[in-house]
Order: sequence, then C-alpha cells, then structure tokens
Amino acid sequence: MCFLTEDEIELNKKKERYDVLTLFLSFYVHMSFRKLLLFVLVFFIFNSSIIESKIFDVSDYGAYANDHIDDTHAIQAAINAAIYSGLNDTISFGYGTYVLSSSINVTNATNLIITGQGAQQTLLLGINPTTIFIIMSGENITIRSLSIDFDPLPFTGGFAINVTDTYIDLKVQPPHRINPEFQIASLLRFDANEMRIAFGPQTYFFYPSGPMNTSQISTDIIRIYLTSSTEFNVGDGILARYSELHRAIYASTVTDLTIQSINIYTSWFMGIVTNRIIGLNIFNVQIAPPNGRWASTLLDCMNFANGRGYINIYDSRCELTSDDGLNVHEPYVVISDVINSTTVMTQVMNGTDVYFFAGMRVEFSSNSKPFTVYQTATVAEWVPTGPYSRLLTLTVPINVSVGDYVANADPPMLTIRNFTVERNRARGVLLETRNVDVRNCVFNRTSGPAVLFQPSKFWNEGVAGQNVTLANNLYINCNEGIGRDHGVIAITLQPTQFEPVMKNIRIESSTFYFGNYSRGLLLSRSAANVRIEGNYLATNNSEPLIIICNSRNITASNNTLISNQIGHEQYYAFDTLVSCAKNLSSLIDLPASAFNSSFPPPVIA
Repeated sequence: MCFLTEDEIELNKKKERYDVLTLFLSFYVHMSFRKLLLFVLVFFIFNSSIIESKIFDVSDYGAYANDHIDDTHAIQAAINAAIYSGLNDTISFGYGTYVLSSSINVTNATNLIITGQGAQQTLLLGINPTTIFIIMSGENITIRSLSIDFDPLPFTGGFAINVTDTYIDLKVQPPHRINPEFQIASLLRFDANEMRIAFGPQTYFFYPSGPMNTSQISTDIIRIYLTSSTEFNVGDGILARYSELHRAIYASTVTDLTIQSINIYTSWFMGIVTNRIIGLNIFNVQIAPPNGRWASTLLDCMNFANGRGYINIYDSRCELTSDDGLNVHEPYVVISDVINSTTVMTQVMNGTDVYFFAGMRVEFSSNSKPFTVYQTATVAEWVPTGPYSRLLTLTVPINVSVGDYVANADPPMLTIRNFTVERNRARGVLLETRNVDVRNCVFNRTSGPAVLFQPSKFWNEGVAGQNVTLANNLYINCNEGIGRDHGVIAITLQPTQFEPVMKNIRIESSTFYFGNYSRGLLLSRSAANVRIEGNYLATNNSEPLIIICNSRNITASNNTLISNQIGHEQYYAFDTLVSCAKNLSSLIDLPASAFNSSFPPPVIA
C-alpha cells in the first residue's frame, strides 16, 4: 500500500481540477463550433434569397434614361429576366426619364422589388394612353422610389370664349394643350382662382350620353361639339376630360403588395387600382399634379376592391383628382340560379372579377335588403363557368333565392394615417367595408362628403360599414360641390332601408370648419351606435348639424360649437329627402349641452 504525502494529495487535486476544466473547455469549444456551424447552415438555407439575389439594371437590357427612345421593350426584358430567375431580385432604374409607349407586365413574380433612385430622380413617362404597371398573380412585390407621368395629358383645361347649343370654344390655358385626336368624356366647371372643381351654386358639369368630338380652331382654341345644351357660360373655367380607361398602377391576385415613395402626377383613368389583393401597403404615395395643372387622375385617386387581410395607407396624398380620393369596397355578386342546397350559380356585376376561394366565409343578403346579412357560409369551391358567371359551392346547406347577393364576409382591416385628400371632384374617402381606423388625416375642400359610407346596389359595392373610428382628423370646407350631401360625414345606402345596417361608428377629437355651402356634420341613414365626442365645430351657416333617418343610438358629448349664426339651436333634424320610419329613429341623445364645451381645436391646420 502506498501512502501519499499531503503535498502530493494537493497536487493530484489540482491536476484533477485541471483535467475536468480542460475536458469542459474542450467540450464547450466543440459544441460552440457545432452550434455556430448549424446556425450558419440554417441562416444560409433560409436566407438563400439574400445569397442568390440579383440586381437587374434596366440599362443592361437597353433602357437608357433621357435618350427620348421608347424603353418599353427593354424594361419588359429586364422584368422577365428577373421573374425567370426566381430569386429575390431587384429591378433598378437609374436617374432621369424613361419613355414608355405601352404597359409593363409583372406576371407570376415572387420577392420582386422594382425601384428607382427616388421620386424626384426617376420618372416613367407614358407617351400613349396606357397603364404603366400591370401586376398579375404574384407574392411579395414592391414598387418604390419613382414617379409616373403622361404626355399627352388625359385632359385639357381653359376658359370658354364662345358657348352655343351645339359647341363650346375653349381657349386652352397652359400648361394644358390641345389634343384633337382624343374624344372628350365630360366637362366640369373649374374655379381657377381656388384651383379646384367649382363649388357652391356654380357646380356646372356635363356628362353626355357618348364621347364628344373636337376640332382645333387655332393654336390655342379647341371646339368641343355638344350633344345637348349646357349651363356653361362665356368666361367659365372648364376641365375637359378625355375618354380612356387606364390606370397608372393596376394589380390583381397578389399577396403582400407594397407601393412606397411614389409620385403619380396623372393617369388616364385612376391612379392605383387593386383587385383580389391579400395584404396591401401604401406608404408615402403622392398623387397630385405639378403646379399649373387643373387635375391629376381622371377618376379615383385609389380604388381597392375584393381585398383580404389588411390595407394600410400611411403618409400619402390625393389632390385634384376628378372623382373619389379613395374607394375601398367588397363587390357583390348576384345569385342567378340555385342548383341545389349547397350550390348556386352567381353573376359578376359591373365587370369586377370577384374572387372567392375554398375556406373563406361569404355572406348572403336578399334583393329587397341587399345590405342586411341573413346567413353566412364557408366556400368549398368557386369555379368560373363563363366570362361573368361563377359556380359557388358551400360546405353547408343554404337557403337562398335567385336575385340575392353574395359578398366576402371578412373584408380587410383598413388603417389610414396621415392621409390628405383635397380639392377633388367627389368624396374624400368612400368606405364600403368594415373595421376601419382613420386618424390624423386632412380633408380639404372635397366636393362631396369627406367620408362617405354608402354600400350601393347600383354599383354592386359593399359591404356595410361597421366598427369604424374617425379620430384626430381635420375637415376644411368639405361637401360644397358636385357631390354635396347632407353631412361632411355621411352614412347612407343605395337604396334606402328601414333598419340600421351600419354600426359602431365613432367620430372623435377632430376639427371641422364648415364653409358657406357645407351642410352639417353628419348624415345618419340606417345607422346604429354612432358616437360624436370631443370635436371642435366652427360653422358659417345654420344647417342642422345632424340629419337622422332610420337610425338608433346616436349620441354626442363634450363637443365645442362655434357658430356665426345667432341662435344655432337645431342640432339635429329628421331626414325629409328619403323614406324614414321615425319609430326606428330612436334613442337619440343629442342635447344642446353636448355641443357647449369651450376647448380650442384639437387639430390645427
């Protein structure tokens, strides 16, 4: 037996500790390396798009800025090459102006960015009536950092120097030009001093049954041939819109679409139009004309139909558009035949290509009450059978009739922040959808209501607005022109129904300046649970603040009213223009005390 001294024992203990530490460190180092290796492999596998991404410069395909040569085919070649690569690719434009004679088609793209050098640095100029971008069937697509314009313009403007029953001679005002090769679709009176579509009693407009021909009388005078007499007079400013149907940007059947940092100066129809989009971002999009032009788009600034998921609009502007600033809706389809308890034939209306898919919910309403939902069901199959007919199969039996309506039961959530609509021809925003949150926006001199909720059987657009917040917004002299209605905010239906269908709407913490021709704060037709709270109201007229028809639970509190009309005591009245069942207009709590607060405007211009 061997005995160790105390020093030897202590030395062995130190050696054991060293061996254990060495083993631990060795194990740690090796495991760390393996973990690092695993992390690197996972990163590269799941981020292969970063490794394999490629920039497709349009100049490599023959598109050169500022050379005044048609770049359409070269840009299309770059787009096609990027899509064919199947990677996370970028189409890059350089500094300057690119000329396009026809559309750029982006079809079946995935993870594609189309970018310029900035909205002030890259311009795509259409030299024919066309849509600049047509985006079809894709995923995760971004268009950013460029501008869109057209030459020739889709309109002209000037002052009437001769008016007869058969023609108007228009002296064209620069920068507008004469384009006698285009027919004119409509004439709108324009106030060149206010730089907006005419307002007040002078809201002349002319929509003929067909397009109007023109001829050039001199270098700056165009003759517009009328189909009937008009109200225009010598000296009137007139905006003449041509007859074409093209968008600046059109997208359909895309998941996750972003349009960012874009200027659109004009378009031959609407600005941005989408259909069947799942997830839409509009960030810093400015649709407005350069100085001197009398219009931007011929019709809506933005029009979004048949969406899913979400729509976000941030830090954007619509100015001098010739119709609505924004239209968000779900199209209705009509049942044309009942096949059996689970299958119906439907008809697409107004040419809108509605898209239902397996697993989504749809809702049904009757022809007599097109906005009152009587049943919901889940789609099993949606099969096209013709240009406008679709076979709809449900997962459960339904009890429906020919002529009833079908719509998406789960429209996208709509969030709007820092959005300006001003000096446009029609409504600020037309919202035929649900789950809406509009904050920190400016509505300035909109011809019709600043905010309109109007599901329409005429247009086959819905659905009825519900769960809406309008907060911290500024409204200036709205609802004074062609589209004037009873309220700066209007809740109404086409046609009228005797029961509330639009519900849970809050109007709060906002500032309203009513002009001489404005017609009150709110029109409430067929609404329930409307709350008006914490608003600052300044008016120059004696119109009732609120008009009520077929509505319930309309309440107000803590509002400030500044009126130049002595004895402004009529805070609400019942509607006399449409059929109203007054027994349904109940639970109205709008006392004078709800409008006698004295705080300053919560939103300052």
